[in-house]
Amino acid sequence: MATATHKVYIIHGYGGFGLQMEKIHNAIQKSGYESENFTYQSFTKDIDSVAITLFEKIRNENIDTVSFVTHSMGALVVRALYRHLDKNIHFPQIYRFIMLAPPNKGTPVADFYKNYGFILPIGGPNVEHMTTDSASYANQLPIPTCEVGLILAITGKKPWYNPFMKDDNDGLISANYAKLGIEKDIVVIKSQHAAMTQNKKVIKLILEFLKTGSFQE
Repeated sequence: MATATHKVYIIHGYGGFGLQMEKIHNAIQKSGYESENFTYQSFTKDIDSVAITLFEKIRNENIDTVSFVTHSMGALVVRALYRHLDKNIHFPQIYRFIMLAPPNKGTPVADFYKNYGFILPIGGPNVEHMTTDSASYANQLPIPTCEVGLILAITGKKPWYNPFMKDDNDGLISANYAKLGIEKDIVVIKSQHAAMTQNKKVIKLILEFLKTGSFQE
């Protein structure tokens, strides 16, 4: 009897790069998982096209289940991938999905840059995708149906670290803009947004959720 196969995809966010996620990738591999550090051009490729590339890549692999670990905008790539799932098209079962500080409901930082139109050609198409308007791209993406774990970061500084947000945040994302309401488990750590991917506690939490579906040991 064949053993079921499972693969974990690690996906960086806007302005990120593969090396930024390599520490997480190495830890996942050392824990015995088959995994891949998926990279893309976040300044020039819109989320939809990246999601299609990822969808086709996974669809053509011989695996039974897949899990995702994403940082920031990487979560929107996976949510956009859900748009392409079809019962008539083979695709592995999505098992677990761990999001680090995702802009699931956008971010006020994107609102700010959108108001300055000259920024958009430099920042690419995805800045506008991450605005907080209820009709924005981020707010219209499918809600994941798998087990979701959410890791949030705060700086704990007063006044709040980012003046665009009223509650504590990591510099770009606060809990109000990250939560979808369907998470199986949520944990908050002290960190800045970009530094989360190098945080030993974050990596330990990722491994725990991949193994058990919970951040609690």
